[in-house]
Amino acid sequence: MTAKFWETALMRALYTLIQTRLAGQSWQPALGAGLAITLIAGLKQMGLMSYLIAPLGASATLVWMVPKSPLARPRAVVGGSLVSALIGFAVLTFSGTMPWAIGLAVGLSIFAMLAFDVLHAPAGALPLVIGINHPEPVSFMTSLVVSTVLLVVLGRLYLWLMAPKTSPDVLDK
Repeated sequence: MTAKFWETALMRALYTLIQTRLAGQSWQPALGAGLAITLIAGLKQMGLMSYLIAPLGASATLVWMVPKSPLARPRAVVGGSLVSALIGFAVLTFSGTMPWAIGLAVGLSIFAMLAFDVLHAPAGALPLVIGINHPEPVSFMTSLVVSTVLLVVLGRLYLWLMAPKTSPDVLDK
């Protein structure tokens, strides 16, 4: 058997595997999440936002891939992110960026998200982002609000387009 034979057989097997996985998996939400992040990154590149915030990738995964999860509720995505970022800025402003302060900010953020019923796992990373990067608070918060609201609105619009019987209610509780 020649190398060409094995190469062709391998390519056919790979093609069949990919084709089967794409047909069996819902790839449209992944595409939607990617496009939403592309839009947000484009706004940053055009200078309309100051920051592209890494935990938004994880938020997009929840919003598009498991939209019925309590962690993907609009109020959790936006509220959890805002609560965590505000706590991150507050703790790190008063305590500095020592490891214990960053840990305290993460712990307090999780506690506050639970207390306010806005638990959003990716938001738990925001105090880390703030502690590591020391962003300017007002422009960071503005970028965070715009980004999370865009993710939620686009995610809900996607759900509505895919299942017209579903309301695009962005104010889900």
